[in-house]
Amino acid sequence: MTEVVSIKLEERLEKGKQKVRRLRSEGFIPATFYGTDYRESLTVKVLKSEIYSSVNSAHRETVRLEASLPSGQKEFCLMREIQRNPVSDEILHIDLLQLVKGHKIKVNVPIEPFNRDICKGIKLGGVFEQVIHEIELDVLPSEIPESIKVDVSGLELGSFIHLSDLELPESAEIDVDGEEVVFTVAHARAAVEESLEEEPTEVEVVGKGKPKEETE
Repeated sequence: MTEVVSIKLEERLEKGKQKVRRLRSEGFIPATFYGTDYRESLTVKVLKSEIYSSVNSAHRETVRLEASLPSGQKEFCLMREIQRNPVSDEILHIDLLQLVKGHKIKVNVPIEPFNRDICKGIKLGGVFEQVIHEIELDVLPSEIPESIKVDVSGLELGSFIHLSDLELPESAEIDVDGEEVVFTVAHARAAVEESLEEEPTEVEVVGKGKPKEETE
């Protein structure tokens, strides 16, 4: 289960490019909070210092936030769309989605291998390949994992780990074929290419014409 980060959301009255730009210069990030329990989304702001590390985390899509709303109500939420300046990479706006207890939510979770240094196939000269790097889970908020960690130490040369082999949270469901390959250790490409190369064969050059026989 993911770590919970506490943030405070303040009402945002500032509108217009100039006022919002000034808001950012004061250390705030504009945000919108929405969810099934809120008929209208809340226009809010959050201190950059409170959320910056979460926004830039490799696991940002699974970071659970406990947000204190302007009303004093506390809600759990996830970051959804994050808008950035394409040039400076400055965070311009964040969408926050309410998490409702007992209601599943779709979330993209990274898949991370460990024990690569003792992987059997790699030690035999194989090439480790990760085919799928994240998976979309339909899971209860309380069971959202930060990532799916997979022990690849036993992966043999030429063998595979499939989606169906992953250990997922009890409530998690996936909408993809469980036979899809996540990890494999393939034979080194150089060795494969060498085995496919054929010995050069001699080519007999045939002349276009036959020389005339000398007549007596």
